Amino acid sequence: MKTKIFNIVFIVLFMAVLIVPVIFMNTKENQISAIDNKILTEWPGFSPDLSSREELENYLSDRIGFREQAIETYIELNDKLFYVMVHPLFMYGQDGHIFFKEDSYIEGYQRLNTDGPYLDSMVDFLQRTTDYLNSKDIRFLYYLCPDKKSIYPEYFPKSIHVNTENESVIDHMKSSLSKTDVDYIIPTDELIAAKQDRVVYNKKYDATHWNEFGAFLGHKLIDDKIQQWFDDVPPLTEDDFDLTYETMETLDVAKFPINESVPVYTLKEERAEDSSGYLEPYLKCTTTNFYTHYKNPNCPNDRILLVFTDSYFASYVRFYTNRFKEVYFIHRQNYDYLQYMVNLTFPDMVVFETAERSIMGEMVSNADFTDYYYEPPYPGVQDLKKTEDVTYLVTSTVGVRRDGATLYLNPEVGENIISLSGRIKKTDPDKTYRIYAHVQEVYLEADYCALHRIAEFDGLDEFSFSVQRRYMAQGPIELIAVDTDSGEQFLLETFEVIYGQ
Repeated sequence: MKTKIFNIVFIVLFMAVLIVPVIFMNTKENQISAIDNKILTEWPGFSPDLSSREELENYLSDRIGFREQAIETYIELNDKLFYVMVHPLFMYGQDGHIFFKEDSYIEGYQRLNTDGPYLDSMVDFLQRTTDYLNSKDIRFLYYLCPDKKSIYPEYFPKSIHVNTENESVIDHMKSSLSKTDVDYIIPTDELIAAKQDRVVYNKKYDATHWNEFGAFLGHKLIDDKIQQWFDDVPPLTEDDFDLTYETMETLDVAKFPINESVPVYTLKEERAEDSSGYLEPYLKCTTTNFYTHYKNPNCPNDRILLVFTDSYFASYVRFYTNRFKEVYFIHRQNYDYLQYMVNLTFPDMVVFETAERSIMGEMVSNADFTDYYYEPPYPGVQDLKKTEDVTYLVTSTVGVRRDGATLYLNPEVGENIISLSGRIKKTDPDKTYRIYAHVQEVYLEADYCALHRIAEFDGLDEFSFSVQRRYMAQGPIELIAVDTDSGEQFLLETFEVIYGQ
């Protein structure tokens, strides 16, 4: 009898182990796992093909009930019993240090993935950016943020070896950039020197970035440039911040238990206001991830800062908000929209930042710097001619109501980015023209790399210019075509902006 009861209980428990996780499956859409920071597989639907069956297996594996609790228990037992870090994102190094575990990160440490031609294309993009911004009297700075493995290589796992005959990504970038006119910062020497006195990358928490001490040092190097270029921007100083320590009990992007006290800088007085919502819904860009915009109405200067950033800089807008009149941060994946953002924000300074681990990681598949295009700035005022050899067709307007050459603008309500886009029509197909918009006292280039790539692919001569609504006033907007061979300038249209419905 006891054996029968035992068998029944065993069968019930066995069936419960099989059925209960299925009952508690996570079927919600757009879910992210906290344990390994991954987007969970979405329901693929039923289909007889092999790929669908594989997707279904991935769905069940990702969504099965109690998945995270099981993984968390497994990770914690391995850590406690065997001091082994079983985690999809991170690994133990020496003396308890935690490092990122992505393949490209490890290959970067080993100097096995330094792609010289790709890096050189990126440096060429940086030189083109320097030339373009110099022509508009805008300061440009490139910043490469080193990985923890480059500053604390002594703590990287001893089982992973370096091919010292190969060139590292940082060494290649330093060598290539030194032959250009690009202002750049790659602070390996400064961070290595600083680590003798302070921890600049945490031992465990946030293994993919520097800590607050490393970040402050890194941004002080930017401030050295700012102080050289602008005499009216207050310096970055620790006196403006409170330094506290916070105990972290798990990793920043995964539920792996730790116990580490980390430094945190907090502004003593936030004098700027978050205006991110003003433009974000209307931006033309690849992604609005990391987008922030701060305005400081009481700033002692009229300087505007534009930063193309990844996660290394994204949280450090607080180092700038009280010191510039306006600060824009946007993801560097929007590199094809750099000229668009410059013409939209009128910055005094542009920073382009990349993390070391990203250059040979996700950037290889997401950032193509070959044949990068900048529309040259307006060449200068000339007598505008009339011609029938080049005309235009408006394809869309945003934020205004167009009636012929009249643009009706509501200055109080509506889209916060006013745009006019169109297409050039030519009698001579071999002729090329550059299009500019004369808005009040400013000449805007009406092309940028993302638009240019699309237009080339479609075989069209397209143009588009955008202005923030708060900058628009009643008055004329001249649409000008410049012959790229002769330099002759032609007035295509004079639009009249009128406040009204």
